[in-house]
Amino acid sequence: MKYLFALVLFTFLSSVSFAQDFKVPENYKLEKPEDYAKYQDDFLKCYDWILRTPVNQQGQKRAQANAFILSWISGSPDVTVEINAKILTFIKTSPQALIIFMGGWATNSIKTEEYKNKIDGTMAGLEAVMTFYGYNKLHTGKDKNIEKYLKMKEKGTLLAYVQKNA
Repeated sequence: MKYLFALVLFTFLSSVSFAQDFKVPENYKLEKPEDYAKYQDDFLKCYDWILRTPVNQQGQKRAQANAFILSWISGSPDVTVEINAKILTFIKTSPQALIIFMGGWATNSIKTEEYKNKIDGTMAGLEAVMTFYGYNKLHTGKDKNIEKYLKMKEKGTLLAYVQKNA
């Protein structure tokens, strides 16, 4: 029991420490393909921070992180994220989840080096949205569109839905 408590405490303190130490890149230039490669690690750290930091904390830093993430994804010569209205049913009810979806897709593309796989990208984006929703449900309120995906995941039907609609 002491071991479990120590592990939980260490994990919590590590995440709090990470959240405080993280700095959003400043004065970045994303003009040439090599610029995106240069900032890839910063993108991954920034996305991880935005995913794990509660939406009601550090609003200015969150806005800067969102801007960096969007700039990086929008211009990346390797990563292509597809915005599909059949899948992104939560945009109107949880607009902050769009950047989470895009970042989840992009992160998956980088880590797997599968840049054109829209099924895996969509699944990674939705998984990220569900994770983000779990972290922030108390702050954002219930979203029936995201709840639908959580139920599909629980039933094991999410992949089939994505394959049909992506």
